Amino acid sequence: MTSIKRIAKIHCGTFDAEQYWREPDLAKLPGLADPENLRIVAMMDELLFVFCSPSEALITRKAMNQAHKQYLTGIGFRFENNSFDVDGELKQLNKSMLQLLAEADASAFAKVAAGKPELVPFAPIPFTGEASERHGFVCRMPSMDIIRRVNTKTYSTDMKERLGLPNVSFIASSCAELRETGASLLKKGAFLIKDNYGVSGQGNLFIDSASILERVIAYTESQEKKGKQVRFVVEPYLDKLCDFSCQFSIDESGEYRLISLQRLANDEFAYQESYTPEPEFLQLLEGEGYFELMRRTAEELYKDGYYGHVCVDSMQLKDGGLVPLVEINARKSMSLIKHQIDRYLAPHELQGNLRYFSLRSVNADLRFEDLISGMEEAGILYQPGMSAGIIPLTANTLTINRKPGKPYKGRLYVSMASRNADIRKDLLMQLHSLFKTLSLQVLN
Repeated sequence: MTSIKRIAKIHCGTFDAEQYWREPDLAKLPGLADPENLRIVAMMDELLFVFCSPSEALITRKAMNQAHKQYLTGIGFRFENNSFDVDGELKQLNKSMLQLLAEADASAFAKVAAGKPELVPFAPIPFTGEASERHGFVCRMPSMDIIRRVNTKTYSTDMKERLGLPNVSFIASSCAELRETGASLLKKGAFLIKDNYGVSGQGNLFIDSASILERVIAYTESQEKKGKQVRFVVEPYLDKLCDFSCQFSIDESGEYRLISLQRLANDEFAYQESYTPEPEFLQLLEGEGYFELMRRTAEELYKDGYYGHVCVDSMQLKDGGLVPLVEINARKSMSLIKHQIDRYLAPHELQGNLRYFSLRSVNADLRFEDLISGMEEAGILYQPGMSAGIIPLTANTLTINRKPGKPYKGRLYVSMASRNADIRKDLLMQLHSLFKTLSLQVLN
């Protein structure tokens, strides 16, 4: 950090917060960890620049790409950022950004800490308090026990009962219960098993046969015999039309503030895109009492000791019915990031979306600078005054796995700014064409 001006807030975070909330004695569902994906997710803290004002700072695990930072500054995003890597050579991937910050030399952040700024994480996780204490940051958040509790799938399931909502979810607290509930649900169709701390495609299993169920039970039983606690949510696989989510906040006095509602595009169970809903959809939700339900949800969360940001995942079924509360995420969210971009674009009378592309670079020497130059030459790189353009929101997520002489996997987050969806489709086609020119294969 080079600035000596007073910094009001420090933004930072770890996007896979769920793995730091989960208790070590919980049984896990089968799944494969992809080291390349883990490194990419570790770089997603770049996205938090959207929350920064000129008097605020963003601390990222890796120093931001200079070409990317220069571009963001040029289009109006001004903030302080560390010019050094906090985690060295990425050998500490098992440590969250907050733990790294808690262990960092206090002198490294002495200038930004001088005004006693507030530490504002993407999600409050262990070491948030320790990081604040070490560097003299102000920290406002509930206890970690409360945060862990309200972010479980079982809490969301119980909340449906408290709010008097139809509830088709079941809590399985043993392999015996998982087998019994699963067998009963299979008689009616496919169902889902959800890890208590699963998120965005990780920790959700689709079960459509007895043989698959038995394989999951066998995997889980081996953990149960070793003393692990089984704690899964089991629910029917619903005939869904679309996903959407509501973002709101609860302050320390319990005051509720509705922030936004976003439509979602998901690939299987994983987040892929947030986009602005049609006015008719918002009117439908208002008529169904959806927003009043969000206020009541906030009241219940506050009764349980939680305050801060919340994102409630919801869905609309193909028969027109609503499932207003699928799960509660007591943290910031991708859709909240999208909302922040909306705020930036609003004075230009534009709307954006938020989406990502999972990419594999056949060209081992490809750099982010090559991509942003290609976008500029193609006339699709957004600049103020343009009626349409693409804003690259991340850079290190694209190149973190880059090694000399080897193809690598990356991810690019963007917002496509325009006045209507048809123009965004055209931008998408042009971006895909550029990917081909740069030997980037789209994986999603």
